[in-house]
Amino acid sequence: MIGHVAVCSVLFAIGLLLPLRGSAQAIRVYGVDSDARQCFDLARRAAKFGETTPYARNSCTTALAAKLETRDRAATHVNRGILSMALEEYRSALGDFDAAMVLHPEYGAIYVNRGNVFFIHDRFVSAIDEYTKAVAAEMDEYQVAYLNRGMAHEILGHLEDAEADYRRALELSPEWGLAISKLARVLGKQN
Repeated sequence: MIGHVAVCSVLFAIGLLLPLRGSAQAIRVYGVDSDARQCFDLARRAAKFGETTPYARNSCTTALAAKLETRDRAATHVNRGILSMALEEYRSALGDFDAAMVLHPEYGAIYVNRGNVFFIHDRFVSAIDEYTKAVAAEMDEYQVAYLNRGMAHEILGHLEDAEADYRRALELSPEWGLAISKLARVLGKQN
């Protein structure tokens, strides 16, 4: 696993699933730019609590105007995208995730967050595609991508696929209560 990806939380879910925390992923910045580090801290907080202010994005925008290493620039785009998601400005969020993808497509957090935007907009097949890309990329906590993909499968009625994803999330994080409850629910639906 790659140590530079910090997994934070917030899953925007709809339909049968209430808004849940646990899936947006901010990326740690290692350069010396204090605005980029502040952007990361604010994105991590927004991911955890699902809220922010328009002012919070200013540190990200200021950081992106400075000279950053490519990896930190990509991470800062992801982090600003998370802040945009928390503000429900999804087009802006996707723009930042796309910019990060061009700079450093290996970051799995890009695809988890893109998947979350698609999930929010009932584009579950597209969300599944993004979560699948996430598990093939660099991430610290792959269980998040598996859980999110399982939820999208469950909504689409692909219960066996949902079960497999929830089980994989639990293999990676055996005590995760959210994954345990989702697996129990999908098993109940199958019976």
